[in-house]
Amino acid sequence: MFLADVVTEQGSRSDEVVLIPIGDIHLGARACDTDALKATIEEVKRTPNAFWLGMGDYSESITISDKRFDLRSVEPTLRSKLDDLPNACLQQLVGLFSPIKDKCLGLLVGNHEETLRLRQSQDIHSALCVALSAKNLGYDALIRWKFRRGRATSTLMVFASHSTIAGRKDGAKVNRMMDVTRNFDADLYLFGHGHSQIASRSVELSVPESGQLKLKERLRIALMTGTYRKTYQQETLDYSEKMGCSPTPIGSPRILIRPWAGPRHRFEVVIR
Repeated sequence: MFLADVVTEQGSRSDEVVLIPIGDIHLGARACDTDALKATIEEVKRTPNAFWLGMGDYSESITISDKRFDLRSVEPTLRSKLDDLPNACLQQLVGLFSPIKDKCLGLLVGNHEETLRLRQSQDIHSALCVALSAKNLGYDALIRWKFRRGRATSTLMVFASHSTIAGRKDGAKVNRMMDVTRNFDADLYLFGHGHSQIASRSVELSVPESGQLKLKERLRIALMTGTYRKTYQQETLDYSEKMGCSPTPIGSPRILIRPWAGPRHRFEVVIR
């Protein structure tokens, strides 16, 4: 578990902040939609008050010595670099994300990066964090995000995890996300790995610790953050096809944050 403080300056109480979680890219796989990824990166770059959070599995990281390796699933432009495929993907990732590295809240590690580190002693996640000057958020992280305008501050608590949540049905994924939310005190819960874009909203009721006795509301959202890896790719026999996985939408959801709005309107999720 990693902990992180993030502070951003706001010019006005009416400012809207956009958070785009980007993960499960699987760069290096033939099924990776790099055009969609570049479009998301360009959106972060040109949108005022836009930030992004890395959700893990940035590259496929399946090397020739791995039992999961299939040459037909490798991006053709990288087949001449099979002797050092993870580092070839790392260099591409650095080039892609460098234009928006100043808007990064941090990078989670994914199970593909972790498998490579544990089995082959290649820590490309840490190398990516260093290259982008990004916070290394490990596998699970609690982020205290403070929005500051002069002396006024508003805080959003974010729990982010690459997670192990996957499955055939979205309902099962939502149930598992909600199970995890019981373990951590946060407003926004972000989960990678499952490749879906699904959200669950709830409102927590309480009373103030002092002062007038009245009901206090707190909006909580759990969100699975999507993928850039196609489930099926023409003229390949990918592992996702062999597993019979369902096709998923490509891209990232957007979280619109209004730091000083009321409890039910403070933030919302936009899924495209």
